[in-house]
Amino acid sequence: MKILRESLAFTLTLALTLPAWGATEVVGVAVQTQSATVHQAKLAAGSTVYSGDAISAAANGRAQVSLPGGGRVDVLGNSTVRVDRNADGVEMTLERGSASFQTRPDSQVAALFPDARVRAPKGGTAMGVIGMESPDSVLVVAKIGALEVISEHDSKSVLVPEGSAARISLLPEEPSGPQQAGVQPAGRSRRRLAVILLLAGGGVTAGAILAATGGGSDTPVSPSAP
Repeated sequence: MKILRESLAFTLTLALTLPAWGATEVVGVAVQTQSATVHQAKLAAGSTVYSGDAISAAANGRAQVSLPGGGRVDVLGNSTVRVDRNADGVEMTLERGSASFQTRPDSQVAALFPDARVRAPKGGTAMGVIGMESPDSVLVVAKIGALEVISEHDSKSVLVPEGSAARISLLPEEPSGPQQAGVQPAGRSRRRLAVILLLAGGGVTAGAILAATGGGSDTPVSPSAP
């Protein structure tokens, strides 16, 4: 029995650390689950999570995925998160609800939104909490360490210090030049831009920010070049 356990552990280590040529990339292993599903099937503790999987947790559920190198993704109650692996690490896309992530130098995790990416600056260590207020607004909390929010369309960024939070709001792009009413230029889509607003400074708790639905005195922050 001991030999069998050691063999299973060795096999799991190989699956998590070596490239999966010709197969779906492994993201990590579900270590804690409650009322969670993947591909409409129950996600059990010990299950392997693959690139492209969308994990959902019921209102009273959650799922924690451990990543090679010490990183982690937590899907919180009434939420869905898709995870993908690439050469830089793991990317998580919040489809609804809220989630948290822990990123480390050897286990990078980035949270993706339309036109925005959230990560630890310079490949460092950080823990963030993210929550979707509406289809056009999300909250990002830097719980441990700072987080960098990068605008994908122009690569500009803003730093969210530890204990602070940012609201990312998506607004329609302003049309350039005079146009006739009701007419949109041919071949041009209304690209949505990320507008980053910094919320309160030190002492912000993740629970309070994720429970918020807006309001307060938000102070705009002008993104600066990385």
